[in-house]
Amino acid sequence: MDQAATFDDEEVSSPFHSSEDSVVKLIGILVYDGFSLLGAATLAEALRFANELQSRGTGKTVTYSVRLVSARGGAIACSSSSVCAWTERLGGNRFLGFDALYVAGGSGVTRAAADEGLTALVRIACSQSAVVSALGSGDVLLAGAGVARRDLASVGRGAWNAGTSKVSPLSEGGEAMIHSLALIKRDLGYDMATAVANRLTSSNDQHLPIMLSTIGTGTRAEKAQESARWLERNCGRQISVGDAARTIAMSERNFLRLFKREMGTTPSQYLLQARLNLGCELLARSDLPIDKIARRTGLTNGERFSKVFKKQFAMSPTEYRNRRKNGDTVQAATS
Repeated sequence: MDQAATFDDEEVSSPFHSSEDSVVKLIGILVYDGFSLLGAATLAEALRFANELQSRGTGKTVTYSVRLVSARGGAIACSSSSVCAWTERLGGNRFLGFDALYVAGGSGVTRAAADEGLTALVRIACSQSAVVSALGSGDVLLAGAGVARRDLASVGRGAWNAGTSKVSPLSEGGEAMIHSLALIKRDLGYDMATAVANRLTSSNDQHLPIMLSTIGTGTRAEKAQESARWLERNCGRQISVGDAARTIAMSERNFLRLFKREMGTTPSQYLLQARLNLGCELLARSDLPIDKIARRTGLTNGERFSKVFKKQFAMSPTEYRNRRKNGDTVQAATS
């Protein structure tokens, strides 16, 4: 007997629908006879992880409701004929427009692209969906419907190899992961995308932070802003300008020019300010000794930390701590 794979709310979504602080986003995966299950399953699994991880925290959440849809609904056989997936009918008032719609690839894609009834539905659904993309060979069906992709992820089928100029093809599962992480990063931020990526991969990938910083980052201004956020997140570590340049796949020289033009300061100055901001918070909110604060802010030792701190605030870290704990407002010294 055929096995049936389901992607309904009970499996894919977390129980946030009744919360006033929750936003539900409808994600569609369009399938057809002979579709590949790998990409659809990877995408759904990543969004399920995002739902689960949010349920452990507080505040506003984004719940992803993932739906497999097909032209007629019902059981659809994937490229492995022993597995069928249960789908809902594309069309009508319920499942037509999506926050994001992905077209699955698979061995049956050419036949699906020749189905005029299906391509007509695809055109309508894509016109009413904010994001339109393809998994694997799903581009063939989009092309048959005369629809262009509207991707979130800036990493396409030719994936760069971090830190090099080499280009290698993404697997269908890898491409689905990129698309899911781009959605999560847009809606929930870099940290949540990182947490989901770590759940999806069996080991920590050293290229993962660079990939996450790059996907979904389009214009040069957005790249500069993303690298600035990376500097803020990593200011407690020993990092370099070259490290920051690699997060957006740029040469150090071009990165320096871009950052200065878009952010109004150099990356080194921005990093130093981020470290000082972190130091101020640690001074005000903890009783850690100066040497420990220096190490946690990437400033090596207490002597160096005190020197740059006094130059910025015209007072020692100890004096700053005392003033903050007394409720005084402290401003940076005028350069």
